[in-house]
Amino acid sequence: MSVYESHGRWYYNFMLFGIRKHGACRGCKTKTQAIEFEAEQKTELSLIYRGKKSEAEIITLKEMFDMLLEYAGTNNSESQKSQHLHNSKIMKDFFGANTKISEITPMLIEGFRKKLLSENLKKATINRYISTLSKAYNLIIIEKKLNIQNPCVLVSKFKEDNQLQRYLSKEEEKKLMKELSPHLRPIVVCALTTGMRLSNILNLRWEAIDFELGFIEVLKQENKGHKKIQIPLSKKLKDALVEIGIKKSGFVFINPKTGKPYTTIKTGFNKAVERANIPPIRFHDLRHTVGTRLVSKGADLQTVKELLAHSSISTTQRYLHPVNKNIKKAVDILDRF
Repeated sequence: MSVYESHGRWYYNFMLFGIRKHGACRGCKTKTQAIEFEAEQKTELSLIYRGKKSEAEIITLKEMFDMLLEYAGTNNSESQKSQHLHNSKIMKDFFGANTKISEITPMLIEGFRKKLLSENLKKATINRYISTLSKAYNLIIIEKKLNIQNPCVLVSKFKEDNQLQRYLSKEEEKKLMKELSPHLRPIVVCALTTGMRLSNILNLRWEAIDFELGFIEVLKQENKGHKKIQIPLSKKLKDALVEIGIKKSGFVFINPKTGKPYTTIKTGFNKAVERANIPPIRFHDLRHTVGTRLVSKGADLQTVKELLAHSSISTTQRYLHPVNKNIKKAVDILDRF
């Protein structure tokens, strides 16, 4: 039999028309499924060899996204994998999971974007969908050596307005802390003292915290900016971790209801914001808050860039916005003097 199992995964390995084909049986859990998958590969190869179809005319959108998710499983962070999984589901619903990748045109993609706009999705969010689609095309074009163009290349991205950022004032922080549940409070403390992304916080393990030297290490594969960073451990965060109960290993923040790591805290956080009676704020805005506070107190942009693991200094410069307001206030004082 030409299918075999290795380390819990099934693979096919056969020769047809003098061509050796070997690869993973994506999505297959049993031997029967693997045999069926291999049969599909043989049929496809036969059609291509006889000139009936090109490979791009056979591969479906589902198969392309399956390859992307398989790649993301070992090469992307948890947040990126989750984003790819969510985005692929939405696009398979719109275009059709069995639609051939050669049938997806720039005009179809434009129709998809218009639909999302009509549903009041943010332009930045829509750009993420197209980025996922484009990455999937690039991956399969390289992997399968396809002679086709990525249709996303001809679709321009929306211009994103990243300048208007919500940040938490000190007074708002006090109100919010009073309303947070005991289990969410240390998570927010971690966000406000490190500037870490929510995905990094929820995936934080005790092994990544060096209490003796006083820092948290975030590996590059766990970081959106693909940078290995060491974040100093503040006294406020250390006290919060001690209160949780320091352990040698495992996840730091555990959901008391499930005994497992949190996958999201959106509902609990939003309810606390409502109870605190402060303007709406997203958890990600706590990261903006860190950048804003650092810049407003004189921290140089390069330092803030390294701490927040930004890929470009232009991203960090958004935190100059509230500082410019302070400058205007100072000039107004001189004007009235």
